[in-house]
Order: sequence, then structure tokens, then C-alpha cells
Amino acid sequence: MLRLIAFLVVAAVLAVIGVWLANHPGSVVIDWQGQQLQTSVGILLLAVGAVAVAFVILFEIIRGLRAIPARWGERRRHRRELQGYEALTTGMIAAAAGNLSAAQALRREAERLMPDRAPVLLLAAQTAQLEGKEEVAHLKFRQMLRSRETELLGLRGLLAQTMKAGDRAEALSLARRAYQRSPSTPWVLTTLFDLLAHEGRWEEALNLTAEMLSQRVLSQDEARRHRVVLHHMVARAFRDDNRPQEALAQARRGVKLDPGFAPGAVLAGELAQAQGRRRQARRVLEDAWRAAPHPDIARAYARLVDGETAQQRLTRVENRLGSLRPDHPELRVALGELAIAAQNWDKARSELQRGLALEPTERVYRLLAEAERGAGNPARAQEWLAQAVDAQPDRAWVCEDTGEALPEWRPFGASGRFDVVHWTTPPRIATLAGREHGAFLVAEGPPSPPAATEPVADVAAPPGLGGVDVQAKPAEAEAAKPATGESETPPRSAAA
Repeated sequence: MLRLIAFLVVAAVLAVIGVWLANHPGSVVIDWQGQQLQTSVGILLLAVGAVAVAFVILFEIIRGLRAIPARWGERRRHRRELQGYEALTTGMIAAAAGNLSAAQALRREAERLMPDRAPVLLLAAQTAQLEGKEEVAHLKFRQMLRSRETELLGLRGLLAQTMKAGDRAEALSLARRAYQRSPSTPWVLTTLFDLLAHEGRWEEALNLTAEMLSQRVLSQDEARRHRVVLHHMVARAFRDDNRPQEALAQARRGVKLDPGFAPGAVLAGELAQAQGRRRQARRVLEDAWRAAPHPDIARAYARLVDGETAQQRLTRVENRLGSLRPDHPELRVALGELAIAAQNWDKARSELQRGLALEPTERVYRLLAEAERGAGNPARAQEWLAQAVDAQPDRAWVCEDTGEALPEWRPFGASGRFDVVHWTTPPRIATLAGREHGAFLVAEGPPSPPAATEPVADVAAPPGLGGVDVQAKPAEAEAAKPATGESETPPRSAAA
């Protein structure tokens, strides 16, 4: 529309000028070299316009003829570039497919057609890796660092090589450079975070979570969980460096983000208790128990007061923790353990029976066996042990990547990935990483003799609520099975 308006305006102006010249023809006399030429003004203007057009056409013809060699060269270079990119692309596909001979031929073709192009270095590096020439590939990746467009790609290749070689210090240096070059690239953030975490640089990793959240590398829940774990690890590092005040501050930050994270709550309680802040320690553990009851929280709470008798400890834990989560199975198991430690067998049987109704796991059956044994009922104890063999597994720290049940919480799973160990029920057949351990307490006093006449190897267990170590005797469960003539039920591979 605008072009049409402009054309109409120009046409109107020219028409006005033509009409004006027709009404005022005038005359022009040209006297040159004794010759005179007389014409009107309009004819003169037309002649000048025609000459100007002729000069313009002649100039364009001459310029076009002079530009023919340059255009031919440019067209030839463009054709070579297209062929080079085609060879580069096909070569990368061949290298990714593992076709070494095709990748070598296409790499030579790309280097011939585009000798100074940085992307050709990537194909050369990939081809060298297929040939097993890691040093040549390393050199090519280093050359890629000289160009800004391929610097990040070169860093990624060097990172892969250094990680494969196990040189984490050099990998961390390269990851830092990649982060400076492109701080918003997802793989740069995740690689740098993993390297910082594996190197124990918890504070730097903690600072990086904000950038990972803003770039949507982590979700809100994942970022919060990462911060909880990282605050806990920073607190542990400060504690080991004899910096108790800073350790407690970091532990409390983690507890505020997730009160139910048992390792963090237990550490915060221990740090507060060590600094004489018993009320704060009690409040932290009570908040954690209210959020997510856990055996470690119950054990830490039972140890809060020094000099207590076993019965006093049982009464205190029952009064306070029982008022917070009265219907949780962990409460009944904890009270049962404490009652066994206090040799209050009736109380132990009562609490463990309630726990059995809520969650019939192997640990409850074994604790019931200990209560019956302490009460002088070995036959009944053998019956409980026989039922423990086929009971559902207890909750444990499980690596979500491998399904392994770990003996304790760790910041890294069995797969090596960060923050994949969670408190949950393991698979029915699970591998216990590290060591085997029991999950119940025996009453204070001499242990009962094993039912079998042959020597039985004891398996050590961590201290329980009553502060007494457990020795589980698997042979007792086998001896307790009734002889029915049928094949015995095979035991599980491992118990969490």
C-alpha cells in the first residue's frame, strides 16, 4: 500500500513538471566549436536523462565484467564449504556409529576442504578416540580451546577424558573453566556440582544449588533436599574441624528445611547437647520425631539425660515421644527395646504386640523373641524367631538407583550418585552393602545360649536404645522350624 502511494505521488509530481514545461517551452542555444544547436528546455532535459541512463548502464556492465572472477571464486569457495560441511556431518555420524574407516576418510576430506575450521577438530578428536589414540584426541581438544565457538565443546571432551583417567582435580579445574565460560549450561552445572560434592567441597556445592534451581536443572523439591544434605555435610565438616558453633548453625539450617531428616536432626541434637543446650537438643529431636519417626531419633532422644536408670529412660521416652506420635509403629518398637533394656518383660511384650499389629516386620519378631527369652520362655522365643524368617523387611537406608540396603545413611548411593539414599522399605531380596547388622536389642545380662549344639557365628549390631549391643544368632531361627517333613522355606538373601 505504501509503495502504491509513493508511486502515485511521484507520477503526479512528474505530470505536473511535464505540464509546466509544455506551457513554458522556452529555448536553449548551445554554441560549441562554431556550431549552434537550438532546442527547447524539455528536449534538453530528455537528452540529458537519456545520456545519464546510458552512462549508468555502461558503468554497471563494466563493473559486472570486472566482478566475474571474484564471483566465480566466491561461488567456488561456497561450493567447497558445502562439500566440507557435508563431509564433516557424515564423518561425525560415522564416528558416532563406530565406523572407523569411513570416519578417517571423511575427516581427511573435511580437513582438505576446510583446513582452518574449528569444527573439523571435533571430528579429528572423535576419530583419534576410535583409533585408541587418546593423546592425539587430547591435543585436538586442547586446540579447540583456542576458538570461542568450540571452547565449551573442547572442555567437555577434556572433562570426559580426565574423568575416565580418574584425575578429579584436573576435572574440577576444567569444570570451573566451563562454568566461567557458560554458567547457564545444564551439563556444566551438574558436572561441576558432582565434582564439588565428590571432592567434599560442600559449601561451594551448596552455593551452586541456587543457580541449578534458577536454570531448572533441579526442581524445588530436589533443590531443597540437596540443601538439607549439604547443610548436614557442612556441619559434619565443621564438627571435625573443631568448629562446634558453626557446625550447630549449619545443622540447624538443614533441620529447618527438613525436620524429618534423621541424620541431620541427630547431629543437631548431639551438637546442641555437647554445648550444654539440652533444651534445644530436645526440641530438635522432638520436632524430627513429630515429622518422621525414626529409630536413630529415638536412640538419640533416649541418650539425652545422663545417669538415668533403664526404667526412668523408658518412662521419659514414653511420656514425651508417645504424646507426639502415639500410633506410629516406630514408637512401639522403641518402647519395646527400652522395656527389654529395663528387663520389664510384660511391658516389652505389650508394646511389641502393638507394634506387630501396626507393622509386622522382622525386627519386631526378633524383639519379641528376645522378650520371651528374657522372660524365661525359650520355646515361645523360638516360635517368634521362626516367623521372623519370612517376615517383611524393615525399613532401611536404600539406594534408589541399585536397590541396595545400606547399613547407614550416606550422601552418595551405591551407584555414586548424590542424594539417592532414602529411608524406605527395601526390595524383598536386597543386598546389604558394607556389612551385615541386626536391628534389635537384648536385655541387660548374660545372653541365652544358642539352641544349636554347633558353634554359631555371631553378627555384631549397632547399639540400640538401651545402649546394649546386639548379637543375632541366625542358627536359632533354623533350629526353631518345626519338622513337618516338607522342604524348609529358604531364607532371604539379606535382611535390611
